[in-house]
Amino acid sequence: MQPNIFSRQPPSFRSFIIAVITCLLVLFFDWRMPHVVQPARDVLYAAYNPIYAIASYPVMSREWLNQQTKSEEQLRRENTAMRAELLQGQVRLQKLSELSAENTRLRGLLDTPLIIDGRMEIAEVIGTDADPLRHIIVINRGQADHLYQGQTVLDDHGIMGQIIDVYSHSARVLLLSDKESSLSIRIERTGMRAIVSGTGDSGVLQMQYVPTSADLMVGDRVYSSGLGEHFPAGYLVGIVSKIQRHNSGEFAQIDVAPAGQLAGGHYVVVLFSDSLAKEQPYARR
Repeated sequence: MQPNIFSRQPPSFRSFIIAVITCLLVLFFDWRMPHVVQPARDVLYAAYNPIYAIASYPVMSREWLNQQTKSEEQLRRENTAMRAELLQGQVRLQKLSELSAENTRLRGLLDTPLIIDGRMEIAEVIGTDADPLRHIIVINRGQADHLYQGQTVLDDHGIMGQIIDVYSHSARVLLLSDKESSLSIRIERTGMRAIVSGTGDSGVLQMQYVPTSADLMVGDRVYSSGLGEHFPAGYLVGIVSKIQRHNSGEFAQIDVAPAGQLAGGHYVVVLFSDSLAKEQPYARR
């Protein structure tokens, strides 16, 4: 009896041949009779899809997690970039606001209604005195700009002080609020003369040696008189803010609120006029 050809082949070869024949039969039936193979195909698809989904779940989960991580990192980067842009915008806005305020201050100096006869020099405050008990500022104008000791310094509101030291490109200004500062004044309403001195407080000046019976009122405007030729006449010094009359005392205690921005001025005007050092005539209003 002649042996079967499949009996002499290893099992793996026989399995391969059977698989090939099966595939050929399936292809033949699928080509010739697709309506017969379609139900079997549907069953195989229905059984295969869950297995494929389970098998591919780890890969899909990893891709989803990677996408979520990338999205979160991207959101963080965008958030950081937006914060940086917002901060830059706020800084620019602050600078624009400061420039606008500075422009307003400069226009106020140029358009000041104060009496100015002669040349003036606009200067910037660049520092203060090292001694905290002194009320002295430093400006960025000096000998190169023909400044000299004794010149009056004011802002667009009134007198601020007087130059006491001049250097090549800077000068020191003694403010009215310094305890060593004083000037001759007159009251606009009555024409009364007196002396105003610094108290060491930038918000308060004091009127010296005013009799208790003097005709003074809170709100009276105080101007430089020009006497003593230390300050030119006709510039606003301040406004009477407080009056204390003591029955037992010979002099009243008069507080004057300075007109100039002694504590926060940034730009000032230096006067060059000598003609205003003389007292201006008083005219009752």
